[in-house]
Amino acid sequence: MKILPILEKFSGIGVKQYRRNKIMKEDLMFCHLGNGVSVCDRLRKEHGDYMNVAHISYERNVTYCNPVSEESRKRIEHLAKYDNMTRSTTQSQPVLKPIK
Repeated sequence: MKILPILEKFSGIGVKQYRRNKIMKEDLMFCHLGNGVSVCDRLRKEHGDYMNVAHISYERNVTYCNPVSEESRKRIEHLAKYDNMTRSTTQSQPVLKPIK
């Protein structure tokens, strides 16, 4: 807890803002489970597994299951709009609808 006063002094953020930033930081994992892309947070667990925070359908529609930070939301939506994935290195079928 000694670090909080130092953070306030040098960065100008308060204790509540520091805790909110610390809590909402995610370590996103994008994976294909057969029906689009599932997005999980490796820092949060639910039922003994990584928490599912979003799903990107084949049609590139994003559905959020749990709250994420604005930074993570931008990253998820960027993948949905601009990036492509294949099933694996040996299977070249697309996971998301190809961009034309």
